[in-house]
Amino acid sequence: MTTWELQSAVHKAVKANLHAGMTELELADVITGVCPGWQGDLISGERTSQIEGPPTDRVIKSGDVVLLDLQICSENQWSDLTRVYFVGGMSDEQKIAYRQVVDALKTGEDNLYPGKKAKDLWELCRRAIGTEFAFTHHAGHRIGEFPTEEIVSEPRFVPECEDSLMAGMVVTLEPALYYPGKFGIRLENNYLITDNGCERLCKLPLDETEYIVKG
Repeated sequence: MTTWELQSAVHKAVKANLHAGMTELELADVITGVCPGWQGDLISGERTSQIEGPPTDRVIKSGDVVLLDLQICSENQWSDLTRVYFVGGMSDEQKIAYRQVVDALKTGEDNLYPGKKAKDLWELCRRAIGTEFAFTHHAGHRIGEFPTEEIVSEPRFVPECEDSLMAGMVVTLEPALYYPGKFGIRLENNYLITDNGCERLCKLPLDETEYIVKG
């Protein structure tokens, strides 16, 4: 099973089991049941506005956003994917925020090709979100080669990085926005940079209706 197929299997289990009343740690157990070696962020509710963090004993409630940023290795290849779930439905504010982040992700995708500067990808994704609550962290990064490099490797897509993409790199895009004390939305896909553009490496959908679970 490729690392991206394993990601899909994890999210299938999450969608089947995530519900109001369970704790973040119980959701982590669901993920571990599919992929014991996963790493990353598992946060819910107002914690999602804090960008990152490990699972806690916080009880997930109806109306919460649940953010999963999962780093998984299979067949000697890392993946680094982020999705958000909506417990019991989406508020209008959450729908708007989600679609802004999707637009930013697609804008970045259209600009993934050899020679594109990392700093320009950061600026394009931030501008596409178009709100003061847009992310200030990196807009993506190269995924390091297993086992010699870090998962999050250079170049990182940040304002000061002059490095350019090269064919053969595996990279992420992860635009986001965060409403302080309320919720955060981050989406992350993985891509292979090709001679003429990019190839998306995971088929997890982006349609928000795929990520609404029972309240």
